[in-house]
Amino acid sequence: MAPALPQTLNIPFLIHVVLETPASLNFFLRPGNQLAAPAPQAHALVRQYAALLLSSNLVALVFAFRDVDETSQRVAGALAVYHVAPLVRAVGRIGNRIEGERGASRRASGREEAEGGLGGPWLHAATHACALGALVWEFGFGGK
Repeated sequence: MAPALPQTLNIPFLIHVVLETPASLNFFLRPGNQLAAPAPQAHALVRQYAALLLSSNLVALVFAFRDVDETSQRVAGALAVYHVAPLVRAVGRIGNRIEGERGASRRASGREEAEGGLGGPWLHAATHACALGALVWEFGFGGK
């Protein structure tokens, strides 16, 4: 007898996958675009990060297509914690751009932050906030 299909699709996990798949591919294929003036050794670290993101996507895919239980809620909480760091980074970049003065001094000193090619700080903040909120919801209320 075939296993039963899950009753619901767990959207928060799919949001994570949709958000992080392009990022992991971008980090892996274009590691030099992620940092301003990176050392060659940094490429290996960026690619390692890409592999970690891809692994988190595979885990999220497993939980996207199974019924919500205590384990899936805990995994949602763990994935939510991840989204805090890119959200904080994006908000910081927005603050720097709004402030303007720091951005001008960065450009003058040659330390301007590299653009990764996937939107910009406003898009990153919005998408990571959405993913964080959805995963926190799943963590706290999933299956209820």
